[in-house]
Amino acid sequence: MIHPNQPHTAADGDAALRALYGHAQAQISAGTTARLHRARHAATTATPAWRRWAWPAAAGFAALFALAIGLQSLAPPAPSTTTPAPVLAEADGAAALDDGVADALATYEESPDFYLWLAANESTLLAME
Repeated sequence: MIHPNQPHTAADGDAALRALYGHAQAQISAGTTARLHRARHAATTATPAWRRWAWPAAAGFAALFALAIGLQSLAPPAPSTTTPAPVLAEADGAAALDDGVADALATYEESPDFYLWLAANESTLLAME
């Protein structure tokens, strides 16, 4: 046994603990030792309840998500939420747009440079294909 007034090392402390463990083990009956052994064995080999259903649940969720993605690809496309193009003239003939916008559109209709620009862009697009 280690005395508090004597210097001690780690080996002395280890030896003292081993001696104390051996003494305690000698005091336990054989029946108690067997019961503790069976309990320890049952605790290490038993499968917790959540582990029994974890893999089937994970597989079920994966199948559910795959089904949802598949059904989304089969669904018709949603209607477009874009606003309709502005009407240039109302039914009674009055202009629906500002005078400035109407004038700008009129200048494009009358300008041959606009049509030359369109033709130049069209040839560029055809060359890119």
